[in-house]
Amino acid sequence: DLHLFLHSASLFVVDISTSRLLRNMITAHRFAALIIAWVPLHTSAFVPTYTGVERTHHAVLYATDSSSISSEHWMDVLKFDGKQPNFDVLKKAMQYTSEPGYKSFSLKDIPTDYYADDYIFRGPIVGPINRKDLVSTNTWFGLETAFPDLDRQPFGFSVDPENPFRVLFFERWKATHSGDLSIQGSIVGPASGNKSISPVMPFSITFNPDGKIIYECLTTAVDRFEGNTKGKVAVFGLLETAGVPLDNNVGNAVLVFQQKLNRFFNGPGQVYSKEEDVPSWWKSKAIGAEKNDV
Repeated sequence: DLHLFLHSASLFVVDISTSRLLRNMITAHRFAALIIAWVPLHTSAFVPTYTGVERTHHAVLYATDSSSISSEHWMDVLKFDGKQPNFDVLKKAMQYTSEPGYKSFSLKDIPTDYYADDYIFRGPIVGPINRKDLVSTNTWFGLETAFPDLDRQPFGFSVDPENPFRVLFFERWKATHSGDLSIQGSIVGPASGNKSISPVMPFSITFNPDGKIIYECLTTAVDRFEGNTKGKVAVFGLLETAGVPLDNNVGNAVLVFQQKLNRFFNGPGQVYSKEEDVPSWWKSKAIGAEKNDV
């Protein structure tokens, strides 16, 4: 009858609309998830040197307060059973962040002998990702074309008083959007000439006893009202400047879905490595923008 016909027709329209919506979501996801890649993070035009009183001040940071109480944690593996480094971790960290490839965020240009085989990078919504995947994503992204003068500026180096192998510092990124930002040959952010100045962000590097970098981590802005990237840091700050703003909030269900879908399709711009490609010392199962599980 007419009522049944109209009902069937409405379901057909809804089905078509739903199919279109899913196709649009997948297209948007692949674009966003591939762009989301960037991340980890490297470089400095300003690398302070410490002498005299300054060196003495930083040396104090090696000391561990005997009154501090620390409970066992899965990341304590990075303390290497209480060993002490036989190298100057501050000097090595400043040398590393002075590398041209670090300063320009061209990770393929950083000498590979800086890194341990079981290296991992983790950010708020990126990682865990191994070095091979990280370099692959960074290279594919091509930020050096869109921001050829990108300058990562680290400062304020100190040693974690509870882990002598870990160096903590801050970074500010400055760049000019003087080239087109392209994804798979398509221009998504035409050159604007706009300056990008990120808020200051915390960063850390952990070395192993052999002096190799085993873990790098960065997190969100110290003050989100600083700079001109609307509180976004690192790659997300650059994308904001290029007119391609992306959500970067931990726990965002849509963002997590996009990241997992891109991983499922094994796209070229991954934000986390496959589980079997993550070193065994990394225990968290949370990937990308998922909330902490441990």
